[in-house]
Amino acid sequence: MIPLTLLTGFLGAGKTTLLNRVLSESHGSRMAVIVNEFGEVGIDGTLVEGAQGGVVELANGCLCCATRGQLLVAIHAVLQVAPPPDAILIETSGLADPFPVLSELAHSSLVEAVQVDGVITVVDAENFDRNLDSAEAAFQQITAADILLVNKTDLVELDIPGLIERGIRVLNPSARVLPCISGDVPLSVLIGARTSEKPLPTETKHGHDNFESTVLDASLPFDPKRLEKWLGALPCDVFRTKGFVRVTPHRNRVTVSAVGTRYWLSPAESSNAVDRLIVIGQNLDRAKLQAGLDACRE
Repeated sequence: MIPLTLLTGFLGAGKTTLLNRVLSESHGSRMAVIVNEFGEVGIDGTLVEGAQGGVVELANGCLCCATRGQLLVAIHAVLQVAPPPDAILIETSGLADPFPVLSELAHSSLVEAVQVDGVITVVDAENFDRNLDSAEAAFQQITAADILLVNKTDLVELDIPGLIERGIRVLNPSARVLPCISGDVPLSVLIGARTSEKPLPTETKHGHDNFESTVLDASLPFDPKRLEKWLGALPCDVFRTKGFVRVTPHRNRVTVSAVGTRYWLSPAESSNAVDRLIVIGQNLDRAKLQAGLDACRE
């Protein structure tokens, strides 16, 4: 059977960064990747690099609810590729509850073709308390994990990772907890993470705690300093911003990644990216967000 790893974690925790690190390792395995996004428009599939077994993007809803049927179709499609992948990695949306996904896999015809190798949950050390307070999904992601990676430890005080681990142990005493920076953990640590089956809830009620997604037009170039100022002053209801824009003076395309008001701009590797920003949060005022972004244009 082909091992399947579920990669979870709340919005902006660092799932795609970890995924790209795994794919870039010289492990000689053909890995297929399925990326799920909460909004109607996907970005993460464009950001994933080096998946020799192909990348399938499932947008317009979480795997735990709106796109559940699509997951099985995507896995079937991946298995039809010749030669078949050595492993399948599924990156869920930041608002996905892993338990319904695991339940669907356990009760599908795929049980004879794939085997869940582990649930890896990436935890944002800088926003641990905020995320748990804001969404039930963050709680379920920790509870379901075989391995928990406490990421971004370089952004917090030295005692914070230990405090987070203590909090995690209350929710999930059996999981392995590893601190890391930028998802920098070797693939060998993540393989075979599942040492025992976790009991699945008999009933799953999953909402999205009033989270929503919107798309902002970024088709014209921006002044980089204005853009950075805007990103650093986003309202507290904005949890995640990501996408591609062009900046002056040379109209270079950059990748935008922001968690709250902490942001990163880096040269875009993809040549087929669309210039737009995806914003995820609660009580979003799209018109105001778009106006603020437009004010950053050159």
